[in-house]
Amino acid sequence: MPGKSLITQTNSGKNSGFNVKLTHLVFLTSLCLISLPGLAQIDIQRYTTATDTFYWKRYIHIPKPPRLNLRRFSVSHPSKHIDLFLAGNMGQFPQFTNDSTHRHSAKDLKKCLFPADINGDKLPDMIFSGNNGGGSDIVRIWLNKRDSFELIFEDYQYISKFTKTGNKLVELQTGDAGDGDNYLYFTRDYRVGEDKNEPMFIKGKQVVAYKYTEEPAKYYPQPIPFLAKADTMLLRASAAMQNEPFNPQLNTFGNIIAKYRTKARGLVLAYASNGKGNDWFFVEVSPAAMPSASILYDIDKIPTFIRGWVSSQSVQLEP
Repeated sequence: MPGKSLITQTNSGKNSGFNVKLTHLVFLTSLCLISLPGLAQIDIQRYTTATDTFYWKRYIHIPKPPRLNLRRFSVSHPSKHIDLFLAGNMGQFPQFTNDSTHRHSAKDLKKCLFPADINGDKLPDMIFSGNNGGGSDIVRIWLNKRDSFELIFEDYQYISKFTKTGNKLVELQTGDAGDGDNYLYFTRDYRVGEDKNEPMFIKGKQVVAYKYTEEPAKYYPQPIPFLAKADTMLLRASAAMQNEPFNPQLNTFGNIIAKYRTKARGLVLAYASNGKGNDWFFVEVSPAAMPSASILYDIDKIPTFIRGWVSSQSVQLEP
C-alpha cells in the first residue's frame, strides 16, 4: 500500500527527500501565519483555557441580580404624579438637564421615575432608578410630605427586590451586575422600619459572587452552618479541583476565587457531587474571616458575604 510504504521505508532516498520538502513546507507555513495580522498573537506555549475562558463555558452560571420592574408598584395615573414631582425637583437630575451633554432628555428621565406609596399614607412617594450620569445605576427614594419631597434613601445600584406588607415597604434589595471590566455580582439587603412614623432604611448584609460562578442545581430548604477544618480553605467558582492555568486578568489560578489563612465560617446553601466521593458545597462565607488573597474588589468598605464552592473535605457541618 502506498501509505504504508511512506512509513516503513524510512531509509530510502525518495522518502528522505519527501521529508525534507514536508519540513520545509511546514516551516514556510508557520512563517506565513506569524506574519499575518491578527493571527498567532498568542504564543502557543502560553495559550491556556484562561485566554478564551473556555473553562467557564462548561457549566451554567449563576444569574445576574434581577432588575425589578417597578411599574408593578406604581400608583394610578403615574404620569400626573411624575409631572407634579418634577415641577419642583427637576434640578436634582443634572444628568438629564445639563444641556452640554445632550445624552439624556426629560422624556428619558420620566421613564426612570415611579410614584409609589411606600409608607401606607396614601400619598405617592417617588422612586428614581436609572443612570447617575457617570455610567452607574443609582436608586433614590423621596417621601411625599404633602407640600414637598424629602430624600430618604440612596444607593448606587438598582432595585432587585421590593417587598411590601399591607401598604408598607418592609424589605428592599439592590443589585449590581457590573459593566465593562467589572466581573462581580453584588446584592445589598435593607430592612425598612419606622422612626417617628417615617420609613427608616436599615442596611443588612451585602453578598458578592464572581459572575462565572457555577449555579447549583438545587438549594437546601434551610442553610446549614459550617466551619473550615483548617486555615487553608480555598473558595472556587465551580464544583471542581481546577488549579491551573494561571489567569493573568484575575491574577489567580484555575477556578480559585479566594484563599483563607484563618478558619472561615458560613452557611452551606447547596450540594453537588461528581462521584467517587468528590463532593462539593456551595457556601456563603461570613465576613468575620477575610480572604488572604482573592479576585474580589469593593469588599473592604462594607462587610460582605462571599459565595462560591468548597470541597466537602475542607469543611465540617455544624448542628
